[in-house]
Amino acid sequence: MPLPPEMLQAVTSPGGGKLSFVIGAGCSIEAPTSVPVAWVCSKEVHRRLVEDGVIKDGDCSDPCDLSLVADTVFSKTGSQKPVVGRFSEQYDLKLAAPNAGYLILAAMLCEGAISSVVTFNFDLAMTNALSHLGVGNSIGVVDSPDDLPRRKARNVYYLHRNVNASDPETWVLRSAALETEWKGHWQSIIAGSVLASPIVVFAGLGTPISVLVETTSLIRAALPAATKYFQVDPSEKEKSKVFVALKIDDAAYLQKPWCEFMEELSKRFVSECIALLDAAMHKKVRDDRLTAEDTTALLIRLSTLGLVSLGKARAQWLLHEKPYCPDDDTGRAQLADLFLAARLIARVAHADLQIADDGLVEFHRDGRVVAVYALVSGRGHRGKAAIEAQIELRRSQFRSRSVPPLGALVGGTSDSWAMQLSPPEDVVRGPAAEDIVTGPTSLPLIHIGELRADMGRVAKVVP
Repeated sequence: MPLPPEMLQAVTSPGGGKLSFVIGAGCSIEAPTSVPVAWVCSKEVHRRLVEDGVIKDGDCSDPCDLSLVADTVFSKTGSQKPVVGRFSEQYDLKLAAPNAGYLILAAMLCEGAISSVVTFNFDLAMTNALSHLGVGNSIGVVDSPDDLPRRKARNVYYLHRNVNASDPETWVLRSAALETEWKGHWQSIIAGSVLASPIVVFAGLGTPISVLVETTSLIRAALPAATKYFQVDPSEKEKSKVFVALKIDDAAYLQKPWCEFMEELSKRFVSECIALLDAAMHKKVRDDRLTAEDTTALLIRLSTLGLVSLGKARAQWLLHEKPYCPDDDTGRAQLADLFLAARLIARVAHADLQIADDGLVEFHRDGRVVAVYALVSGRGHRGKAAIEAQIELRRSQFRSRSVPPLGALVGGTSDSWAMQLSPPEDVVRGPAAEDIVTGPTSLPLIHIGELRADMGRVAKVVP
């Protein structure tokens, strides 16, 4: 089933912010997050509570509903701590590894394609996805209502608290707690800012947990009538109480696994990034009166990287300080310059240009690799010394390659490229030393401006 046109339009809308997400436990099932579905967790917690003598078998009317289990324990002990303790001990909530769906969601938040994420989950897979990509500084994480004053332009909201909560009584497990939390903190802002986008996607909410269904109903009632809703879940809609609570049309229910859905949605965003990059390369050719290059295969290859890998490669090419670098006009123009130069080299050297999975560019001839280079932009503000230092910091990741890079193709520098850059002096072995294991202590830097000015140098770059 293809994704709805309005959803695809929203994810690529200029300026972003047209799409928000509400996610539940179903998003944490797939590996490597691997937290079981909510009813499985509830049943296991209930079993341990019975075995430990906290409650008796039969006290809870539905052991598969974690809300009812919490209500039962609270009525017996006056606390939900026995439930929270066993839940957090049994499952790796704090260090939950983000699956592909979470990583894509984090990347799309960073890109601005998604305005906010509201999660009902107690695990930290979403936060860990932000950390994995190094985009935490640009995205706010609201663990509780106390964090609301520290919100940013784009945020992740843990509506029911999470495993970081120091007081287990603050976890929103019971219906009574939800009513207090909702009216006291969330109701006034949920429609006004948190989920103010035209389209809201509810994902991974198929499990019939009472407090989850009730929260969904409250969110649905708080949002403007013009908001368009979609629900994504791998099970049939007839089995979803959330589907009933949302009161949406059958066509708005997308029966898809979480990671598959996010991968499909991200492909539309990536295709837009590739189209904009293509336009940037055409503009560079016109503005600088360069020879037009055939970049069709290169653009196809970039599109196959996927959103997360493309953002990581972009970070490498632009010497970004974080693992993931979002797309923007300036970076796109700088990459267009580098890619056009790489295509020029391939054309003059009668070689095929390929982008490897690690972001290096390989030049192939007669079925073998004849040269490998890193692509690097100084982004207009880095000089040679700064670029060399950054390349050396990243160089270790390429040492296991069967064909290591011969140097770096560099553009977008802030200083003159007239003088040759000398390798840093080794205090033990003297200047320009060479390590018998790792090779030269400094990769040669080749400015693409020099190659464009003297095509004869291309033969030295790709022999």
